[in-house]
Amino acid sequence: MRPPAAFPALSRARSGRWRLALGLAAAVGGLSDAAAAGRPPRKPALRFAGRLQLLSGAALTLPRDAGNELHFAAYVPLDAELALRVSGPLSVVLGGVAYNAPFSVSTCPISPSARPHALAALAGVRLDFNNSRDGSWWSPWLALRGGVVGQAGVQDGAVCEERYVLAPYLSPRLGVDLWLGKAAVTFALGYDELPRAAAISLQLGLTLRLF
Repeated sequence: MRPPAAFPALSRARSGRWRLALGLAAAVGGLSDAAAAGRPPRKPALRFAGRLQLLSGAALTLPRDAGNELHFAAYVPLDAELALRVSGPLSVVLGGVAYNAPFSVSTCPISPSARPHALAALAGVRLDFNNSRDGSWWSPWLALRGGVVGQAGVQDGAVCEERYVLAPYLSPRLGVDLWLGKAAVTFALGYDELPRAAAISLQLGLTLRLF
């Protein structure tokens, strides 16, 4: 039979082993926390580094006729834009807009005017305020765009003197992307400075993530 004095010694040995195991576990946990704290924070997963945007809708305008009276009319724009992310929320954009003009408001009292179809080439910068897959699927943006536009049916000089002209182009946009995986439904509100008559654009379309 084991002497009674052996039981307290055995108990103390087991207790010592448990304390040693707990101490080692705490040390390992502390090292893991220190290693995690030493690592740089994970960069957010971007929604895009390159994207393609296609928009259409209506560009509402008020051209003047031969009597200098305003007439309500609308273009149908087709807007294509390619963007490459530069840094943070900033992207550079390149693209073009084709304006179909169903209306014809003549600036000449004796002859009809040509339909003021227009074609613009643009470049600019854009800020995407939530270009991260870690955040909300709602991503507002602001684009500042400009370039060159050509338009038909523009009065140039004397009355009844209309022609196709080239002019500076301004086309800022304010919008929002509703991201659904690698694509987004896009809404945009903008201003279009055109030679015939400036317009307010209301657009709806699709944005595709390229990479």
